[in-house]
Amino acid sequence: MMGRISQRTNGMLCVLAVLVLGTSVLALAVPGLAESPDAATDVTGSHNGLVRPCHVAMNAMPAEDVPSSFAFVSTFQDLCLDGWSSISGTSPSISTRTTYYGEPSLASTATRTPQIDVANEGFVLGQTWLSFQVAINPGKGTGYFGLADASNKFVAVVGVSHGQVWAGHDLTSLSSAGPVPTGTAYPDRWVYLAANIYNASTDLNPTAGLLMDVFVDGCNQAPATVPVPDADSYAEALIETTSGTVYYTYIVVTTSLIPYYVAGYNNMAGYGQGSALYVELLPAFTTLRAEMTLTSWSVPQRGILSFQINAMNYQGTTTPSCEGFFQLGIDLNPNGVIAPWYVPGKNCFGHYMMSSANSAQHAGVGTPAGTHLVLTITYDAVVKKIIFTIVDTTIGQTFTQTISNNDGPFYGVYSQIEWQPCCSDFPIEDYHFSGILYNNTITTLNGSVQVLKSDYMIPFAIDAPPNWSLTYYQDNIAGYRQLA
Repeated sequence: MMGRISQRTNGMLCVLAVLVLGTSVLALAVPGLAESPDAATDVTGSHNGLVRPCHVAMNAMPAEDVPSSFAFVSTFQDLCLDGWSSISGTSPSISTRTTYYGEPSLASTATRTPQIDVANEGFVLGQTWLSFQVAINPGKGTGYFGLADASNKFVAVVGVSHGQVWAGHDLTSLSSAGPVPTGTAYPDRWVYLAANIYNASTDLNPTAGLLMDVFVDGCNQAPATVPVPDADSYAEALIETTSGTVYYTYIVVTTSLIPYYVAGYNNMAGYGQGSALYVELLPAFTTLRAEMTLTSWSVPQRGILSFQINAMNYQGTTTPSCEGFFQLGIDLNPNGVIAPWYVPGKNCFGHYMMSSANSAQHAGVGTPAGTHLVLTITYDAVVKKIIFTIVDTTIGQTFTQTISNNDGPFYGVYSQIEWQPCCSDFPIEDYHFSGILYNNTITTLNGSVQVLKSDYMIPFAIDAPPNWSLTYYQDNIAGYRQLA
């Protein structure tokens, strides 16, 4: 996911910068002006030199095309257990009553014995770099999620009990990661947890071994780092409820990086993490095209809420860098105004575009509710250029920008809705948006136009305020293909 870092802060805590590449992503934005464009970037066409704040370029880690990569996802949106089976206690069920922003969850109830469920579909074993996440609603119970070995014993675990978040390599080694956060944007009683497992050994410290950084919503750093010496013996994901009824969803285990802390960057205290991970590279392509209908929007402040599409070359797709990702978006501003901008792929700064109808206009143009936009990012290998274009067919205006680039075709795409808490003078609930993104297509090197499939990306959190509405698949399916 790419997000923007603000030039000013208000003391809000950083949650997670969630790493993501996929067709659709909700993320963050920061308004205002930033420093000048990269001097090495040749910017031509209608451009006024005004730039938006920088973006944080964070992609998959390790590269998603390596054979060892895998991603296991359970969001229970198909109302099925999706590969989970019970090895202790009563069988779990899918709840449509206790939901996560309206999405179903797995209900696990402990009676005389713990309720234990396992799943391992698609797991690639033996990796020493892993991320996982889970949303837990403990109610009055106690529940844990993590990785387990072939004997169904935890080797890395997080959980919630008695108002505290816990983490360890098993249930006998738990350390407190602090109290359950309050005042977050997550649904009531839900706790979002994420963790990175990695080999911390170095030449200077060869015995450090495997560690797990645990992230909790509302933290400005990993609140707990615990040793997980046997984590590389994982064989499955495991849910264990030791008391009461506990609800679980938004489960992901993957070799891609999920939580990532960036100083000064705030992921909306929970909102905006509608994100996705690649499962494979797209075929090399030269053009990303998407259509959008802006059904309605109402915002109290300019530059805070925005929307964008993104095309990335090989480097931008597979490495956490500002290099190689190219973004095209609009600010959704008050009074029916949109302000187009782009990111040139050589730095993390967004630059405002000017209207073809008004060379003096950079702050945007008025357009009615229901307006139709066509967005394209094109790599022209012949002239070694990338062309950004937004056409507002409703008012008949075109915004375009051309930059020099000879770094090859694209291999990845995604889209974002962005909102930035650091610079907003109003709560997120005051921002309203409804729109549809559709006809997402790529044009490959041989000229073939391909529609992006619904299962191109796998979501690991689809969180947005109830007053936001974005349909971003061309077939408008209600859920997502479950991989677990």
